[in-house]
Amino acid sequence: MSHTKQIVVTLAAAALVAAACGGSNTKPSTTKSIGATGGTLQAGSTTLTIPPNALSTSVDVTLREAEPKHSGSSQRIEIEPHGQALAAQAKLSVTVNDQNVKLKLVDDSGNVSNVEVEDRNHNSYKTTMSSLGEVEVEVEHGATCSPACSSTQECDDGVCKAHSEDPSKRSCSTVCDSGQECDDGVCKTHSEVETEHGGTPGTCNPPCATGLECDTTDQVCKAHGGGGSGH
Repeated sequence: MSHTKQIVVTLAAAALVAAACGGSNTKPSTTKSIGATGGTLQAGSTTLTIPPNALSTSVDVTLREAEPKHSGSSQRIEIEPHGQALAAQAKLSVTVNDQNVKLKLVDDSGNVSNVEVEDRNHNSYKTTMSSLGEVEVEVEHGATCSPACSSTQECDDGVCKAHSEDPSKRSCSTVCDSGQECDDGVCKTHSEVETEHGGTPGTCNPPCATGLECDTTDQVCKAHGGGGSGH
């Protein structure tokens, strides 16, 4: 199963020229008023779903992609108002675009978030947040395949496997709950999707990045010792 490394951000040539001339930030950004009924925001390759009753009053929430501040990060995601507490955890997903990658999400304090696959057909990962803030996306490649895989296979951390992604499949309108992932527009348990894709239930697939370990009870990559940041 191939997974990806770089956040997909498309910038028009005119926007690049404007940025070079000192123009405003051209990264994707969106703002939406979110109240007790919850809601979903999308900016570029990132999606944020705030569930019902997470906020007791309406709050203008901004989701944006930004230039990374940490060495080794490929993308930065900022959510405002920074520090806004949530009574129920929000779900943040990010789509990446490179093969055979392991992903880590780190905030400005160095806290590592839990990471799990959100949609393997579209190369999306996700985490949960108990307060709004920022995360930076760090990626590392899995083991290479030698000899190289055939044209009908892809490298999955040193093992050649049949292609499993299918970008023609439907996406989900909101981010699925932790322990679930989107499969052709429907939220299913990780184990169910892994079985459908020929995987082994109870494993984290894709594998966890360095500093994270697989919790086989829910197939979530968590900081060593079972921790992880919910911001």
